Amino acid sequence: MGVQGVGKTLMIAGGGTGGHIYPAIAVAQEWIARDAKRRVVFVGTEHGLEKSIVPRAGFPLELISVGGLKGKRLGDTIKGLLRLPVGFAQAFSLVGKYHPNVVFGVGGYSSGPVLAAAKLRGVPTAIHESNAFPGLTNRLLARVVTAVAVAFETAAQRMKRPDAEITGNPIRSEFFSDTRRPTSDTFKRILIFGGSQGSRVINDAMIGALLFMAPLKDRIEIVHQTGPSELQKMQQAYRASAFTGARVVPYLDPIAGEIAAADLVVSRSGAMTVGELAALGRAAILIPFAAATDNHQELNARAVEQAGGAVVITERELSPERLGFAITEIVNDPDRTARMGSAARTLAAPDATKKIVDLLEKIERSE
Repeated sequence: MGVQGVGKTLMIAGGGTGGHIYPAIAVAQEWIARDAKRRVVFVGTEHGLEKSIVPRAGFPLELISVGGLKGKRLGDTIKGLLRLPVGFAQAFSLVGKYHPNVVFGVGGYSSGPVLAAAKLRGVPTAIHESNAFPGLTNRLLARVVTAVAVAFETAAQRMKRPDAEITGNPIRSEFFSDTRRPTSDTFKRILIFGGSQGSRVINDAMIGALLFMAPLKDRIEIVHQTGPSELQKMQQAYRASAFTGARVVPYLDPIAGEIAAADLVVSRSGAMTVGELAALGRAAILIPFAAATDNHQELNARAVEQAGGAVVITERELSPERLGFAITEIVNDPDRTARMGSAARTLAAPDATKKIVDLLEKIERSE
C-alpha cells in the first residue's frame, strides 16, 4: 500500500527501556539508509523512554494507551486489562493511517496491540527477541507473526519457532568502530556501571569490596557510574578507601568509549549490555538483576559465561568479599582479561541490524 509520494513504510512498535529502543533505532536507520524515500514511524507509550529517545533520533512517534499485565499488582493488572481495548483501537487506527508495508515489534507494552492490529489488517509482521528468555508479549506474538528474529538460539526454542532467524542483537555502530584499547600498560582499568540509573546493589557491594581490593591500589584505575541518586554516597566511599583517585560520576555518555578503554567491566547483564561487551571484546563480571522478568538477565549472563567471556555473580551470591576477590583474581592474571575479551567477542553480531532489515524486506507487503 504505502502513501503516495512516500517510499515503503516500516512501523516499529515497542519500547519502555533503552534495551528495546536503541536496537529499534539501529533497525530504523538501516531501513532508511537503503532508500532515502522510505520512512519509519514508531509507536510507543506515554511512560516509556521512547518518548524522549525516539524524537531525539529524528523519527516520528505515535503514542497509544496500554500498560503491562505480568508481574503487576492486582489493581495495575485490572487497569492494564481495561486499557487494552483502547490501545488496540488506537493501534488499529494508526496502522490504517500510515499503511505500513511491514510492522516490526521489539518488545514492550505497545508491541502486542500494534502487531495484532497489523495482523488483522493483513500487514506482514515480525518481532525481535533480544534476551535469552523471551518476554511474555513476544512468546504470545511468536504464534501469530509472519517472522521471528532472535538474539539467542535458546529464545527460538522457548518461542517454539524453529524457523526463527538467529541474528544477534542490533548494536549501535560505534561499538564496532571504536578500536581504542586501555591506554596504560601499568594499570588495569576497571569500569563499573549499573545502567543509566545506576545499581544500588552493585554500588553497595563495591563499597565493601574496596577494602578487599586495597592491595591493588597501585595497579588499577577505577571508573564508576553510580546513577544520580547514589553519587554523593559513592564519592564519600571512594574518598575513604585506598582508591581516592577513582573517577566517580552519575552518568557516562557515550558509553562505547568508556567500555573500549576498560580492561574489565563490572555490570548488569541486560541484552544490550551483553551485546556491547561482545562487540568491543571486553572481559566482564556480570551481576544479573534479580528482579528481571523470567530471570532473563541471568540467562543472558550464563550465555557469556559459557563462552568464557564473563564471571557471573548472582545477587544471592553477591557480597563485598566475593566481588573484591573476583576482581582481584582477574587483575592478578595478566592474560585472563585478554582471553575473556576474545571469548566475549565470539558472541558479537556485527551484521545483526542488516540481517533484521533483510528479513523485513523479505516479508514486506508490496505497494
